[in-house]
Amino acid sequence: MGQDLILIGSGGCMREILWQIEERNKEIFTWNILGYVDKQPFVSNGSSAINVGDICCPYLGDDNFLLSRHQKTNVAVSVGEPELRKRIVEKLKKNHWLKFPNLIMSDTRICQDTEMGQGCIISMDCRISTNVILGDFVFLNIASVICHDGRIGDFTTLSPDTKIAGQVRIGSQCEIGMGSKVIQGTAIGDRVTAGAGSVIVKDIQNDCKVAGVPARKIG
Repeated sequence: MGQDLILIGSGGCMREILWQIEERNKEIFTWNILGYVDKQPFVSNGSSAINVGDICCPYLGDDNFLLSRHQKTNVAVSVGEPELRKRIVEKLKKNHWLKFPNLIMSDTRICQDTEMGQGCIISMDCRISTNVILGDFVFLNIASVICHDGRIGDFTTLSPDTKIAGQVRIGSQCEIGMGSKVIQGTAIGDRVTAGAGSVIVKDIQNDCKVAGVPARKIG
């Protein structure tokens, strides 16, 4: 019997996560989706319910629905943008009844010595090698790879098909774009955004935007 779960958000990120949960449940029933919460419902064909495959995910209300809960409730913050994810979590943590489990989807390969905080989402086809540490609310999108001895900070997002070589350090609230690569031993600061397809070959300081091959500071 699966655990009850409420999803936060209604955008494409949430709907992909909903699909991945359905795929996971086909292997072993893990999560019973109660519905989703957002400022406003996602309306399609006159309905506020989100249907993905065989899952019907009804709209439950805005953040106040969760803030007023007085029973243990599992919540997944299904938002890709790091700063927004952080703001949502800080608000919801005011209610101690809310719990933030790690979601591990199907077809992942995760070394048993991986350390992980709370609220992480590890999407399908991800690979995490040995001696890797993930902070809280890290989001690994589809087919991301982290090689040995990696360190990923709180609220950081790796977009689909991101490849992180060994001994890489990535700070908090970073967003590494789709298809990007980071070479071995590189250190990336906090709140760094890397454009899609970037190849990061040297250290990057805090609060930078980079892009290109090799990646250079922009903006």
